[in-house]
Amino acid sequence: MDILKARKKSAEQKQSRKKEKSSQPIDTQPEKEESTIPAVIEPTCVVIPPEDSALITHTPVAEESAGETLIGDESAAKSVDEIELLSFRLGGEAYALPVKDVREVLKIRALTLVPNAPPYIRGVTSLRGMVLPVIDLCTRIGLSPGVRDEKSRIIIVNSEDEDVGLIVDRVTGVVRIMPDAIKQTPENIEQGTAFLSGIVRKDEVLYILLDLKKAAGK
Repeated sequence: MDILKARKKSAEQKQSRKKEKSSQPIDTQPEKEESTIPAVIEPTCVVIPPEDSALITHTPVAEESAGETLIGDESAAKSVDEIELLSFRLGGEAYALPVKDVREVLKIRALTLVPNAPPYIRGVTSLRGMVLPVIDLCTRIGLSPGVRDEKSRIIIVNSEDEDVGLIVDRVTGVVRIMPDAIKQTPENIEQGTAFLSGIVRKDEVLYILLDLKKAAGK
């Protein structure tokens, strides 16, 4: 009898559970579909380290407008106006002549004497097939004989479309001056004033400028 009661009670419990399930409301809403809209991806900020800064391209700065003076133009124009002089020594004094008139500078060499030539013409020399007269500038200007050693030079110049050699004690270099720095030859220079074109002072040195046309002329 106990077994029959237990089975009956179990059947009643099952029936009761069925009734409870059937009494619950049915969800009639359709299942949500997955969204097909892609997710928005936030942009990534890339930081360039200092050592890679050379990879960055900079926009060039616009050029200055026409008519304005750029930095350095004034100094460039000034250098164009400068005169270059070849400086040399004669009788203990500093002389100079325009570099534009100088062909080349030669070491002292043996000269061929010219009969009946003026005393200031020391002879002639051959240079690349051309025969050139060589003038002793000290004698030409009226100075006492200068030093003649391994440092003495012959300056080949062009005067009136003719090449002429000028013997000097030694060549000292090239100096640059402005045209307005040239002064008139002072009256206290007694020797050779007819062959001079002026004086100029540069770096505490007084240079006597040679009038090439007169000094190298006949």
